[in-house]
Amino acid sequence: MLLLRHLSCLAGLCLALASGLCWAEKPSLEYPINPSRVLLLNIMDSGKQLVAVGERGVVMLSADQASTWKSIRTSSNRTLTGVAFDSPEVGVAVGHGGAVLRTEDGGQSWTSVEADTNGDALLGVVSMGQGRMVTWGAFGLYLVSNDAGASWERMSVIDEDFDRHISQIIGLKDGRWLLVGESGTLAVSADRGVTWQRLESPYEGSFFGAVQIASGDLIAFGMRGNIWRSSDAGNTWSKGETGTTIAFNGALKLKSGRILVFGNSGLIMASDDQGQHFQRLPTTQASLAKAIQLKTGEVIAVGDRGVMTIDAGRQE
Repeated sequence: MLLLRHLSCLAGLCLALASGLCWAEKPSLEYPINPSRVLLLNIMDSGKQLVAVGERGVVMLSADQASTWKSIRTSSNRTLTGVAFDSPEVGVAVGHGGAVLRTEDGGQSWTSVEADTNGDALLGVVSMGQGRMVTWGAFGLYLVSNDAGASWERMSVIDEDFDRHISQIIGLKDGRWLLVGESGTLAVSADRGVTWQRLESPYEGSFFGAVQIASGDLIAFGMRGNIWRSSDAGNTWSKGETGTTIAFNGALKLKSGRILVFGNSGLIMASDDQGQHFQRLPTTQASLAKAIQLKTGEVIAVGDRGVMTIDAGRQE
């Protein structure tokens, strides 16, 4: 299915899509989009409302904790893969074809921003605070902004020859940042993404994401059901047993301390012992890309069936 191919692209499984199969499409008609009938690949809380992004440049907004959604069509018809806000009003969305969009009104309207991407796919973006943002993607593509996404500078990662797909960058409790990606790529930055130092990797396959849990331990996950855990800031890693070869696309720390990892084919697994063991939860029957926990405790995920509420099992 085309939807699953797009979802796999985000996870790094469909490299052709990342490099140019996302062709230009005709502008969509201006009609409201059903939040359960659109491919969505990322979701976040901007501090003002929930913001989700996905296929054909679509942005979905909810100001009432996912009870209702408003669809926004942007100037881009590219699939959007990442979204981040520097403040409740100022945010950036990125996607296929090197698309970079910026909003100054909380997501109600978006304008295209020029960036040196060479048309390669962007797979994520994060705000590091105080106007600093970074975005990343295919073939080592990595850009930095110091003005909340108004302008971007292309930089190298690890070394000038690095050309692996970058999957995710997350902030750590000690102020450093962790980067994970294709071919077992692991790297850390102590200067807010200016320079990166490679970590020795336990794995040659692709990492699709990482999360730091309450104990401070790191969990990295990726293709073929791989989960790895580090208790020493990424210096050494131990492999977790998952009993699956299905790719994991995302992870979430719940307020209860439970850790969720989830991915293709509706797979959701949970750990209640800080990532040492995982158990399978009931499937959603839909592939999942990202998830957040609402103030109510509900867990909302996005994927190839749009916005979904998922059963996270044990709560606080």
